[in-house]
Amino acid sequence: MSKLATPRRALLAVSERFKMRLHRWSTSGGPVRRGLYYSFGSRAFARETSAVTAGIRTYNDRVDDGFELYQLRRHIHMLEKGLTMQPRRDSFALDYIESTVSTFRNFPYVPGGAGAEEHDWAASVLDAYFEATATAQAPEIARARENYLSSRVGREVVEQGPHEMGDAISPLAYDQLAQLAHARRSVRWYLPKEVDSGIIDRAVEVALESPTACNRQPYVFYILNDKETVAKAVDIPMGTRGYGHQIPALAVIVGDLSAFFDERDRHLIYVDGCLAAMSFVLGLEAQGVSTCCVNWPDIPEKEQAMAKLLGLEPFQRVVMLVAFGYADPQGMVPRSIKGPLGDARKYVTL
Repeated sequence: MSKLATPRRALLAVSERFKMRLHRWSTSGGPVRRGLYYSFGSRAFARETSAVTAGIRTYNDRVDDGFELYQLRRHIHMLEKGLTMQPRRDSFALDYIESTVSTFRNFPYVPGGAGAEEHDWAASVLDAYFEATATAQAPEIARARENYLSSRVGREVVEQGPHEMGDAISPLAYDQLAQLAHARRSVRWYLPKEVDSGIIDRAVEVALESPTACNRQPYVFYILNDKETVAKAVDIPMGTRGYGHQIPALAVIVGDLSAFFDERDRHLIYVDGCLAAMSFVLGLEAQGVSTCCVNWPDIPEKEQAMAKLLGLEPFQRVVMLVAFGYADPQGMVPRSIKGPLGDARKYVTL
């Protein structure tokens, strides 16, 4: 043991005790005491504040430039939701229909190119909206309609908007889904075998079908699947100690705070990102690829290291990581018995 180890541990213990006392002092008082603590005693929320601010600023800059994709996704989703209401009103979306059409007109559309399907979806929803509001007298709708129709001249109409649910039946039986969920294990020992990018992409496509607030999808899957790149990243998170050296591939799920115009939505990167992560995990598992979700605590040094490695923007924050690969049949896995149903489910009658 190093001669410095004991003094260093003693100093760390003193620091932890002092921090605990500060916590108790701040949490036993009112908002003023808590405000003082998190302004001067702890900077735990400073990075989140900085990232949220950078995100809102970037969002507003893109709006000022005439095209903000997250705004368009949100507004088209809101229109689509309005079109599905029962009963449906003949006049709605007055406060954002003009800006939606203006943003749509600036969509960098290339037939058959990246984003073409999303463009066609937006166009189809707008077509349905202006048909549904044909009798509306609101000047906002009239101006938006004229602006929109002038942009649609010569373009093919693609039906991708709201539709009847019908008698849709899930192609997957409950027992099959439950079997997949029960079979999933946090696998930490893998065979030295690469996972084909086609398999990874299919899992991401499943993830993209996950629910997301206002259809914004404020996240990106950063895939690290070559040995040299994985080696640079695998030791950054705390949860890979002891087995990280043989992880074949990593997915770093990164949230994008520039998807939002208000700090009220700052948690959505974690909600939407984790919904997508679970679908990604099941998408891999269904193809015979095992996974292990890796926690990502808010630790400044590790946040900075991962941001530098991936070249993240100030408004991007890591949500979590997923290690994946082909399981070593001889590798041990934890049983991880889950808690009882009654602890996780409460029926409420008011």
